[in-house]
Formats: sequence, C-alpha cells, structure tokens
Amino acid sequence: MNKKQLMEFIGNIDERLVQQAEKIPNYAKQYRGKWVKRFSAVAAVISLLVCSFSVGALAFARETVVEVSVKQEVVKLEGTGLSMILPDSWRGKYLLVRNGQNYIMYHKGIREAAITEGNGEDYDGGVLFTVVHYKEAMTPKQFVEKGYDFVEYRYLLSTKDSTYILCYASDVQWNPEEPSQEAMYTQMASKIGDICFVTEDALAD
Repeated sequence: MNKKQLMEFIGNIDERLVQQAEKIPNYAKQYRGKWVKRFSAVAAVISLLVCSFSVGALAFARETVVEVSVKQEVVKLEGTGLSMILPDSWRGKYLLVRNGQNYIMYHKGIREAAITEGNGEDYDGGVLFTVVHYKEAMTPKQFVEKGYDFVEYRYLLSTKDSTYILCYASDVQWNPEEPSQEAMYTQMASKIGDICFVTEDALAD
C-alpha cells in the first residue's frame, strides 16, 4: 500500500504521520541482516580452523619419525641402515639369519624341527622371506627392466647406492607330513605385509 492509498483508506490524516510511518525501520529485515552477518563470521572462523587443521595434518604427514609401541619388536638389519618393525604376533616365533649381504627370515619352530629331524643347518625349510640387498640404486621400474623380478617380491626402498627387495619363498617351506606346520607357517606368512621397513634414523626413541 503506497502513501496515497493509505491516506484514502484512513481518511483525512496528517501527511507528516504517513511520512513518519513510511520511515519506520524494518526491524525484521535488520534482524535477518545481522543474523546473516553473524553466520558468515562463524562460517569464516570454522573455515580457518579446518584449514589450520589440514595444514597441520599435512605437516605431520611429512615427519619421518615412526612411533613404535612397547609391544612391537624392532629388528635391525646390521650393515644396511634398515630396521624391521615386526607384527606383535611374531614375537618369539621367528629366526633371522644373515647370509652375506642378505637376510633370511625363518619360521623358528619349523626350521628347528627340520634341523632336529636330521636335515642339518643347511636346510632352508621354514623360510618366510629374504631381504635381498642389491649394490646399486634402482627405481621399481629399473628393477623390472633389469630382469630381477623373476620371483614374487616387494620393492622396499633405494638409497644412493643400494636397493632393497623383499623376496617371498617360492616353494613349500613346511613338512607336508605335519599338517600343523602348514597352519603355523600360513599364519605367520599372512602377516608379512604388515612389516614396516624404516631407516634407523626414522625411529623415535
């Protein structure tokens, strides 16, 4: 309703009152405006907090320190600068043997049983994997191009003059006449993928 319609509707009324009525503030509109401004300010603060958290998370992700719990077992591969963080379930069940520049990880129970049965120390039964050290730096692609990928393996890492590969056992490593050995071996072998390989200076005290 405009000013003319209002005057016709209510009769002879002082035009100044109508003009004042037109100038009455729209408090509902002002309230909505203040609410929008407040909401925008809160949204801006939340956005800053989220961004700060994201930046912090990224910065933390770049850290090289690896936290090791008391339960986890850390085994150093002497002469390589590498350490293995083993699964908790492996404690007391493995045997690590150095063979030249390589390391062989055995299922302790199966290997000891085989030696006791007369196979001797040279018997390789119970092998879980071998950490193979190549004295040259190679990327995963270069490793394949050189034809070294003839067995099932896991590329670990490369330094300025070395490359480390985890090679899985390629044949049966337990006594087929002892079904319990297969179950023991399979249980440990299923956890090989959980082993974390780190450089020694990356470990937290």
